[in-house]
Amino acid sequence: MFKFIEFPDLKDNEIKLIVKSYDEPDLDKSYAYRYGFSIVLIETNEDIGEIYFAVDTSPRQYLRGHISYGISPAHRGHNYAMKACLLIKHVALAHGFSRLFIGSKYDNIASRRTIEKLGAVPITKDDVPEDEILKNLKAEKIDMFVWNIAK
Repeated sequence: MFKFIEFPDLKDNEIKLIVKSYDEPDLDKSYAYRYGFSIVLIETNEDIGEIYFAVDTSPRQYLRGHISYGISPAHRGHNYAMKACLLIKHVALAHGFSRLFIGSKYDNIASRRTIEKLGAVPITKDDVPEDEILKNLKAEKIDMFVWNIAK
């Protein structure tokens, strides 16, 4: 049976992640068990965004990814999303993941740069169990990346 794990100290020298939700699966919204975190600036204690980690090993992971995030417009351009992803890596490793899928709409250049800075690479047919998945991603105009976190 799935069990959420507490992560009381997810922080670096600029941001910290504060749990805001432990979400049960909602198949209508296409997500599995999911952690929701607020991204908070340590210096000012200001909430500047959010990041979610889906604990998903189903085929849905290839279409929706494991990580989603958003940074408030006033705080974009400081790599906070990338830093939050690096902190989420600890959550994923604790749940036994060695690689994560992260998606971005074709036209979201900033998100794509964030994903590439993590060292994630575009998925190939070798990363997914069915060619149909790649066709669906293309139809939805989503670039999906795989991030090897076991390094």
